[in-house]
Amino acid sequence: MKWKFTHPYKENLTINFGKFTQIIGENQQLKYYIWQIIIWYFSGKKYDMEDLILFKQGEPEITSEDEVIKRTRYKIISIADIQDLIEQMEYKKGTVSFDFLRAKLDNIEALEQIDTINDKLDAISNCINQQMTVQIGDVHCRTESQYFSTEQLILKNFLPYFSIGNIHVSFEFVENETKFLIFLKVLEDVLNENLTSEMLLIFRNMDDYLNHASFIKCCQQLEEMTEKFTNLKVIIFPSNEGYLYINKDNIENVNIISEYVEHFYDFTFMYERFINAYPSNETPTESQFLASLQKIASYLFCSDVHHMSLAIQDIVTLKILNRLYGYDKHLDFDSLIPNSLLVKFLNDHN
Repeated sequence: MKWKFTHPYKENLTINFGKFTQIIGENQQLKYYIWQIIIWYFSGKKYDMEDLILFKQGEPEITSEDEVIKRTRYKIISIADIQDLIEQMEYKKGTVSFDFLRAKLDNIEALEQIDTINDKLDAISNCINQQMTVQIGDVHCRTESQYFSTEQLILKNFLPYFSIGNIHVSFEFVENETKFLIFLKVLEDVLNENLTSEMLLIFRNMDDYLNHASFIKCCQQLEEMTEKFTNLKVIIFPSNEGYLYINKDNIENVNIISEYVEHFYDFTFMYERFINAYPSNETPTESQFLASLQKIASYLFCSDVHHMSLAIQDIVTLKILNRLYGYDKHLDFDSLIPNSLLVKFLNDHN
């Protein structure tokens, strides 16, 4: 599926969109634009006059197959930093934790307990009213019970509690990978309770608070959840090069936003084209090709890559992929023969 975005001056801004979508590349401004439009669009933002002037008096649209996607299609959860993740674990309206706890309270046993609390409130109110003698003429002053509801209990009477062993810990001081996995566990429970409403998760800058191994682990978990829940879609905007979770199944929904706006194609097709163009008989295996793609994908379709540090094999992959997409700008790189003393130092275990 393709999503097409209206843009003030770019006519054909399109991405490949699927269950698990990633958006990378060197054009930071355009990536930010796509992220911001998706957030605004599905969160129901009311555009002001300045926004409408930018879009020639028409509200921005996201279309698929020439049909406008309804702004109410997805419930959107956007996590741009670790603080957003922490807030999702608070019992506030709109958070995953609020929906999680409300589902737990919406059962007969819990509702009976709430009714019991409200009966106690009535009893207390009656006791107070029996002792109140405030009356002026025909006007009486009495108390009235303010009944508890499920929502009131969640918002005012419960707090999330985290512990390690018997020690209470603030969620802020839980390891970031564990924070993320707890969030996914809570989300999975919410999705189990609601298998129809479509949800869109958008992550930005995950690599700011997760190391590479944790990033891959969390992405694997997210991808598994999109396979389990057909109403869940995920979009990830990695910010650092190399932070890309790519495999044969999700490769077609990796979008590169740079001087070109493109996406990867079917793995078998790409690998065969890559091997046919490889300048040596010692060709990389499929797994080596995927590993190289993970390293170089963010640099595709960009001539300003002199700052990068890649192995010769990866630069070859970069050049071949650029050519396959018709991007033929020359790449400047330093070709250094490794110093034998430096290699010996790296191999030295002492």
